[in-house]
Amino acid sequence: MRMYEALYIIVPNVDDDAIQTIVAGVESMITSGGGTIVRSEIWGRRKLAYEIQKHSEGVYVLLRFTAEPELVKKLDTHFKLSETIIRAKVLHLDERTLKLEAEQQHRREEEARIAASRVRTDDDDDDDEDDDEDDFGGGRGRRRSRRDEDD
Repeated sequence: MRMYEALYIIVPNVDDDAIQTIVAGVESMITSGGGTIVRSEIWGRRKLAYEIQKHSEGVYVLLRFTAEPELVKKLDTHFKLSETIIRAKVLHLDERTLKLEAEQQHRREEEARIAASRVRTDDDDDDDEDDDEDDFGGGRGRRRSRRDEDD
């Protein structure tokens, strides 16, 4: 089985229940064909970059799944024949792409952990409440200008 990612756009004039029904129908088509759903996200209503079939908005849905290539052909045909789906793209995710994505996710988690530890150490340093001086040197005098030096 291969890993795929499908992004499809649903017409904007359907209600939330119909959107859920469409998404459930696509997911059931994948699972009944022997595939498995890895992730399903409804991104919501967004403005399109250009009009598609006289629509300037659409409801975006991202779906990551594993399936055989024959099932992807059936899914493409379903997207093309459906009147409620105005645009769809199915991509095969190769091993290199998946590995790169995992590395990026690990890097983001590491950065978040480091940032969280920095916040904790900064909070510990802010316990001194008697520091009333400004960061501008505490007002220790006036600044000398060139005229003052010439006198």
